[in-house]
Amino acid sequence: MQIGININYFCCTAAYNQEGVRLGLESPEGPVAIKKMVEIFQMRRDLVVEGLNAIPGIRCLKPKGTFYVFPNVGGVCRNLGIMEAFETLPEEIRRKTSPSTLLQMFLLFVHGVATLDRKSFGRIGAEPFHYLRLSIATGTEELKKGVERIAAAAADREGFRRFFAAGEHFF
Repeated sequence: MQIGININYFCCTAAYNQEGVRLGLESPEGPVAIKKMVEIFQMRRDLVVEGLNAIPGIRCLKPKGTFYVFPNVGGVCRNLGIMEAFETLPEEIRRKTSPSTLLQMFLLFVHGVATLDRKSFGRIGAEPFHYLRLSIATGTEELKKGVERIAAAAADREGFRRFFAAGEHFF
């Protein structure tokens, strides 16, 4: 019996969740609630993508259906000196990190913005690309603050220099 419970609990959507989804989809209030939720996520996506694209060194395409955005941060990595800093790292550390990882850690530990670097969401053939993943599944005010902090970080070359010199949080 233990195996059956584990398989149905961990591998499949639990029956009570499936029933809740069915009720939500069949309810007359369902389409209105879903439409409102989609509109909110589209507004958040547009806010974040436009804000990121206004930052020198960031290019971000508008995703069509997700609550993540994937900005190309190669320009910011170059502007902050991250590419050159990365090349000075010992080989054993370079194998574990990347320029986008250094930016991810700088954003988190110096500017208080949580992101994921490219190697955290798939690596095959992605080594030369410098992307981050940001979630837009939070409140609008938090997203505005996050974009403002990313903009500040993108202009904080001296802050990155100090962060790198400290030698912590490289991966």
